[in-house]
Amino acid sequence: MASRRDIYQSYQFTVQRVVSGLVLRETDPAQVPLRRLGGTMFASIMVAVIALAITGVIGVINPGGNKTWKSEGKVIVEEDTGAQFVWLKNPETGEFLLHPVLNLASGALLVGTSQIVEVSHASLEGAPRGPRLGIPDAPDSIPPTDDFLTGPWTLCSLPAQTQSGELVPSTALVVGRERSSGIPIDDSIAVVNDIEAGAVYLVWNGHRFLAADPTAVLTGLGLRDVPQIEAGTAMLTALPDGGTLAPSAPAGRGQPSSTASGLLVGQIVMTSSGSDASSYYLVLDEGLQAISEVQALITLADPTLSTAYPGAAIEAIEIPAAQANQLPHDQLGDPQFSDPPRVPPAPALVQGKTSTICASFSSGTAEIDIAVEAQVEGADTATATPQRTQNGAVLADQVLTPSGSAALVRSVMSPTAEEGPLYLVTDEGRKWAIPDDEALQSLGLTSVEPVLMPASLVARIPEGSALDKKAAGTPS
Repeated sequence: MASRRDIYQSYQFTVQRVVSGLVLRETDPAQVPLRRLGGTMFASIMVAVIALAITGVIGVINPGGNKTWKSEGKVIVEEDTGAQFVWLKNPETGEFLLHPVLNLASGALLVGTSQIVEVSHASLEGAPRGPRLGIPDAPDSIPPTDDFLTGPWTLCSLPAQTQSGELVPSTALVVGRERSSGIPIDDSIAVVNDIEAGAVYLVWNGHRFLAADPTAVLTGLGLRDVPQIEAGTAMLTALPDGGTLAPSAPAGRGQPSSTASGLLVGQIVMTSSGSDASSYYLVLDEGLQAISEVQALITLADPTLSTAYPGAAIEAIEIPAAQANQLPHDQLGDPQFSDPPRVPPAPALVQGKTSTICASFSSGTAEIDIAVEAQVEGADTATATPQRTQNGAVLADQVLTPSGSAALVRSVMSPTAEEGPLYLVTDEGRKWAIPDDEALQSLGLTSVEPVLMPASLVARIPEGSALDKKAAGTPS
């Protein structure tokens, strides 16, 4: 009779044959199934143990980790925390110290490059530390050069709702985008009321013209019943100044002219010659001064002009061209780009005082695209500004540079100018002056072509501290 031992061995033998048949398709193989797998597993474990032992020995010999960052001359970023450092030589002791820096721009200015090297915390252990350095408000991110914007800058006056529900104008500047909608005013004219300064302007041909006497100016040009767009000072001061529109009031108005018999100083005369447009003149004591039709109409609308027309209708007096030519007179010169219109323009298609107005500025050109009932994408989500500088200069209420992008801009006094202060504008909605070529190179921006924008527009952006190497090296 079989013992329990015999029965158990018989069972093991049977199971072994079944496994062999399933795995090797042979019930009586020369080798035991899975023997190779066990050997492979044992070998792998031994390799892992040896690798760990080697790593441990290296850790004992060189516990500080990677030290190549000391010779790379880049901004050092700690992988675990994102903290930024620079490895600088102390000019007094000659010792190298690891300085924490407040932001990437400060680090770049100190080491001469915006490139970074990421290292572990262990790699920085044991390095002698120096004081924290940097410009407190400098940018902490500088986008790649491919992400710098070269498109138009658009400034808009948009209605914004106050906590009380009142609609007031708000000025938004969007960098790198042209307007997304609107009706171009082209050759027409818009009446804009600066509610902050209490002044009325006419906007025409990309310029603003102050109406020094709004009643005379609007009445003379037939604009009294035209809706006035309410805007802020930041919107209007960004436009090039075309000068002032006001009635002409020469000295001695109402007195007989010494040279123009029968005419009084301050009167308006006109001549016509066939199909040509009429010529207008202001009567002076010494002769006739050529003026535009617009200036003539504004002057005739001056309620104080009655002194020059005693007992007579206030209107232009028509005289023969030959008579005008016999009197001392001048001629209107060729119109300049910044001059006011010479003939009354048609009013722009404005719906009401809360209508929007936008001006798009392109790099290096005097042409400004102005449109009413206009919008620009992102203006309503732009970053709020302090609205005024510490010196009282007016800023745009909001500034938007699309996220992850920036602009390099040169602030110029005229469209033909090529020199002027250089600024970095980031998606923080602020600008920083770049004082010299060394700073430009350190920030990695030498390959970026700056856009040229009017100084009056660039001044609407809040300004941070200049990106200066000396300032970056100041302990904070």
